[in-house]
Amino acid sequence: MALQNRVTPTGAIVADPARGCFMGNRGILHDDRKRLGRARWRHKHWIVCVLAFRGRWRRVMEPRRYTELFFLDEAVALAAGHRPCAECRRGRYQDFLAGWANGTGHAGAIPKAAELDGILHAARMDPRHRRQAT
Repeated sequence: MALQNRVTPTGAIVADPARGCFMGNRGILHDDRKRLGRARWRHKHWIVCVLAFRGRWRRVMEPRRYTELFFLDEAVALAAGHRPCAECRRGRYQDFLAGWANGTGHAGAIPKAAELDGILHAARMDPRHRRQAT
């Protein structure tokens, strides 16, 4: 049975047997039996990472560890509200920052990752910008 850990472009988290090309997280969303609860995020830092980085390996949905979420591709991850990881996807993160700064008129004051995550999270929570994620 497929785990509920595939993210759609609208941000919904669904069960799908395919793993995807990228991984991300929104905190601990699952219980000890690998079932999602009602929460769809636990922190503001919605990132998208490569599947393999520096030999790190994780068992999916380990108890009391963050819930690994998977995306078909980068376009889906960005559409769902995630940003590139500043560690494993440094070049894409820097491109994202530059594009965000240019697009929002903040070219002279690029925020640090935590500040950017706060800004992005506020936009995700703003009802004027929200999509239905079921």
